[in-house]
Amino acid sequence: MNRAFSPLLFLALGACANSGMQEVMSAADEGEVIDGEFIISIEVPADVAEELGLVQLDWDDTLGAGLFRTDRHLSRVAIEASLKERVRGSLMVESNRPTRALAADPYRWIQWNMDMMKIETAWGYSTGRGTTVAVIDSGVSWEGSDAPTNLIAGWDYVDDDADPSDENGHGTHVAGTIAQASNNGEGVVGMAPDTNILVYRTLDRDGYGSVYWTAKAITAATDNGADVINLSLGSSSSSNTERQAVQYAASAGVVIVAATGNAGNNRVDYPGAYAETIAVGAVGADKRVASYSNGGSDIDVVAPGGESGQDVNGDGYGDGILQQTITGYEFFDGTSMATPHVAGLAALLISAGANPEDVAVIIRTTAEDVGSQGWDTWSGYGLIDPVAALASIGEPAPGAEVPDEEPESDATGPVISDIGGERAGNSLTLTWTTDEPASSEIEFQGYGMYGDANDLVTAHEQAFTINPATSYTFRMVSTDAAGNQTIGAWWISNP
Repeated sequence: MNRAFSPLLFLALGACANSGMQEVMSAADEGEVIDGEFIISIEVPADVAEELGLVQLDWDDTLGAGLFRTDRHLSRVAIEASLKERVRGSLMVESNRPTRALAADPYRWIQWNMDMMKIETAWGYSTGRGTTVAVIDSGVSWEGSDAPTNLIAGWDYVDDDADPSDENGHGTHVAGTIAQASNNGEGVVGMAPDTNILVYRTLDRDGYGSVYWTAKAITAATDNGADVINLSLGSSSSSNTERQAVQYAASAGVVIVAATGNAGNNRVDYPGAYAETIAVGAVGADKRVASYSNGGSDIDVVAPGGESGQDVNGDGYGDGILQQTITGYEFFDGTSMATPHVAGLAALLISAGANPEDVAVIIRTTAEDVGSQGWDTWSGYGLIDPVAALASIGEPAPGAEVPDEEPESDATGPVISDIGGERAGNSLTLTWTTDEPASSEIEFQGYGMYGDANDLVTAHEQAFTINPATSYTFRMVSTDAAGNQTIGAWWISNP
């Protein structure tokens, strides 16, 4: 889900016209000033202050000066001249001037996700310099002054050429969250603004691609020096070719980050479900797992993914993730948007000196617990915390206890529900669901056990050839990834 963002935010700077005689400003007075405010190095006598309409707002002994205000449209030169006529000794009068964050990005204040990441504090440790993140997606746009600064063209597998420019917008949005040009006075910021983005286009203008293209891009990114690979894409089924590419990258020390999927079910999509990846789910601005975010036994962490139907922070905009796309600044939602936050954090950690093989453990162990206590199937180890992660490598602790690579499993078997069946001639089709991914088998009384116990799913269906005139008594047997088994009640299917 996405919504176009119209950048109608602006700062109006009005010129102030003085009434009466105009002054000729000295070079020191040229430039922007706060109208009517002056810094004066003496405590102005009461009679003089009354005559000039000066009100003392503050005094600081260390500075040896105070802040004064007048509504009489007097110039600095006029005030200084009047004071010199009445006060002996040295005197300094200067206009108070506005200050602002240098090169502030005007839409940064709408990025609740970067507030959640405490990103400006994280930049005190690292900005990603010297690292490379491969974005395998719909390509990235080189257009616009707010594009990631360090873009490197990889390959376009859709058109089979060397120009992986984005024709969809998804990849540009993802790359922006990782490394949008930041503190440049344009638009928004990214997690690791000084990292290099290595671009591979594997999704077409409609957002579709193939596992073959994904696999080729993963191996190419590995061979071309990627430290991190971002995969904000996926499918519900595994692929041996894709798995081998992921294993190839992991064996080379590449950190692979992938989305869990947006179906809202308890099963992580591939390639996120492969053991070698960091599988990322999504939360909204309230730190609750987003309604669309897939969970399951393979999830590692969650990160900001957005919920555009909410406005939790009350900024007047839906809580999507704001970044530049090929059509301007837009709010997108999804685990695709959550994943680049983690890829950006991985780049920050490697830039700050973390060993790539330790990055996944650092991210997991420093995450904020936002779900059930400890690891759980919806939020994994919790919400990533860049500041805590970066601080943890300031003084390495070699003997620190870390979680196992695989999440701890509970001791509870899957819940079986929604059992149904349909008979037609000599065919019987049974359906049921489980509350977590589980294997499926059917035990027929007197006939034995049937089914495929290898596919971990939550929606189950089995078809059998039967005698149309016979009643069949059966029950479901479901086994989750941890080996916990549930045996359902007996059911009867009559002719």
